[in-house]
Amino acid sequence: MAAPFPSPTSIWHTKTYPSLSPTRPELSAKGKTVIITGGGSGIGAETAHYFAQAGASRIALLGRRQQPLLDTKASIEHKLANVEIFIAATDVTNRNDVDSAFANFVGDGKIDVLVSAAAMIGPQEPVREVDGDKFLEAIHLNLKGSLNVAQAFLRHAAKDAVAIDVNSAAAHLNLAPQFASYSVAKLAVFRLWDSLACGNPELSIFHIQPGVVDTAMNRETGGIDAVGFSDDGKWNDDLLCLKYMELTIT
Repeated sequence: MAAPFPSPTSIWHTKTYPSLSPTRPELSAKGKTVIITGGGSGIGAETAHYFAQAGASRIALLGRRQQPLLDTKASIEHKLANVEIFIAATDVTNRNDVDSAFANFVGDGKIDVLVSAAAMIGPQEPVREVDGDKFLEAIHLNLKGSLNVAQAFLRHAAKDAVAIDVNSAAAHLNLAPQFASYSVAKLAVFRLWDSLACGNPELSIFHIQPGVVDTAMNRETGGIDAVGFSDDGKWNDDLLCLKYMELTIT
């Protein structure tokens, strides 16, 4: 289909396709240790499923609410018994929470892959009408959470580790006036991870813009009905595996 937004890619996919399957040998994550923030639901939870299918040996799911983490853990373990799933109720804006979760999961080992998927929408009024304190607070919390995760990742990363920032096209495009706070936050987070890549060239840092996926956070903004189309969430998670295994640019 034609891209609904300005796109750097010549072909816009809304569904998964065989070349991205995590079961392909060249996309194997066999033996890898993976940590996913925002891992209890939405894109983070689907990502965990796909890394499990790709052969990851240990996966940590971090998120604010424990029950979704337990549900995702049970779902993965029901299908794949050979993967260890660690969960920790974690507020990424709380540095102590993040540091404790990373340390408890990693122990004396290292992280091979980080997927930073935790985020919040924030106020949805346009600049003219938004409460300034709420506008800035949402930017602060999104950026603080990403900074806490980035610093914990650097302390525990393997020498050739990969970090994937689940970002948004809203960082680069004016999708709608009500996304002003979220857009500023996601652009700040984008630059944070780029700065980390600049200072740590041995690591591979990627950004993805998942599209319009039917998640709880998306539904806060009116959901796919407000946009008129959606992208298959599974496509995004296949893409994470592809970026981890095949891409070499930072």
